[in-house]
Amino acid sequence: MKKIILYIILLLIAAPALQAQTLQEYQVTAGENNPLLKARFAEYQAALQKVPQAGSLPDPEASFGFFLEPMERYMGKQVGEASIMQMFPWFGSLGAAKNEAQYMAQMKFASFMEAKINLYHDVRTTWLSLYQIDEEVQLLERELEIMKALERVALAKYKSAPAASAPATPRSSTAGSPAGSMGGNSAGSTSSGMTGMGGGSATGGNTSSARSGGNMSGGSMASMASSGSSMVDVILIRVQVKELENRLQLLRDSRRPQVVAFNNLLNRQPDMEVQVTDTLTPVALPATLALIQDSVRMNHPMLKMYEWDEKAREAQYRMAQLMGRPMIGFGLNYMVLKPRTDEMTQMPMGGDNMVMPMVTVSLPIYRKKYNAAKKEAQYAQEAATYNKEAAEKQLFSELENLLYDYQRASSTLQLLEEQIILNEQAIRLLTTNYSVAGAGIEEILRQRQAILGYRQQQLQAITNQHVAVSAINRMMNSDN
Repeated sequence: MKKIILYIILLLIAAPALQAQTLQEYQVTAGENNPLLKARFAEYQAALQKVPQAGSLPDPEASFGFFLEPMERYMGKQVGEASIMQMFPWFGSLGAAKNEAQYMAQMKFASFMEAKINLYHDVRTTWLSLYQIDEEVQLLERELEIMKALERVALAKYKSAPAASAPATPRSSTAGSPAGSMGGNSAGSTSSGMTGMGGGSATGGNTSSARSGGNMSGGSMASMASSGSSMVDVILIRVQVKELENRLQLLRDSRRPQVVAFNNLLNRQPDMEVQVTDTLTPVALPATLALIQDSVRMNHPMLKMYEWDEKAREAQYRMAQLMGRPMIGFGLNYMVLKPRTDEMTQMPMGGDNMVMPMVTVSLPIYRKKYNAAKKEAQYAQEAATYNKEAAEKQLFSELENLLYDYQRASSTLQLLEEQIILNEQAIRLLTTNYSVAGAGIEEILRQRQAILGYRQQQLQAITNQHVAVSAINRMMNSDN
């Protein structure tokens, strides 16, 4: 029983780790559940259903008629008739119409693929935003811990300063002339002022060697100045702590809108937790510039869509040509006859039903509409060609911007790494000096703000690098 309980506890502890999803799994979930992507795929399926419609013959026409009073004919009395007719477009018309429908369906599929890669990119960028927020929260939390530790050091120095200066209590000078008293005050003032600046111990020492009374007064004033400076250090650190706490709270609040946006992309409950990676490392470009450009030119869904549009308009022009030619119809006419009585012989005659083959030809003599249909297809094909050219240039311009963003992020990462190393060395030296001499807290705070800013810029640069690579993969129609 104890083992069973232990196994249950272990499973409960491991459940969140087992449920953690990778970015690729999130993208697959979004592809399966996103309503916009489902709509694009449904449009493609609907366009596919137009192919058999366009490639089918026109429906045959059947007609029936009967006479209220039989009509006298030589073959007998005609009671009624039935006919059926099937029209056939000119040779190749149905094939052209079918090709046009297929190409239009391929355009819808290209639109679906574009929606898919855009969705995957949106999932990836939103996920990266969440990663950046989480990492920045950890940065601020670590910085907050460091500032609180520094606050404890400054507070300890402040509390220990009065105890160290207790034996040097100020006393009034009863010996010596007024001039000596004035000299002692002058020495104490000089010592106090220089101590507050962090470098007055030498001046105070020289003056105290001249007058013993001045030494006691100067030591007391220096101790008070040191105590006051330590308290200012504590207050300055607390100001930084409050600022960090405020930034941390704002950053945590900014995570919820990103989580809701991410879950909406996956079409699931808005408050579901999103798992992000622990660390992102710098990422390389997916290929060389020449290969990227070739892949964009060959695989981008928007360019594919315009290619299918060109082919569809070519098929439309071919169909407009063929529709301007006659249509041929074949049919049968069946006449129902009853025998009639001959007036001379008074004998029944005829009465055999008759079948009559029929042929029908349409006459496309109104040429304006057919010529206009051909011009329409030509202009539409020309527009598709120009749209493809414009889209290609726009994509390559976007690619150049993405490459620039990637290179800028890479250069920024290298520069920031060097700056962080130098700032950490400076902070170590300043902290050691502060621990020994009790001076330089303002510079420590300044350097800590600088290194925090550098780390945030480093995090932003890594995120920007991954976003740029994701956008390049999107343009290449790659899911990597």
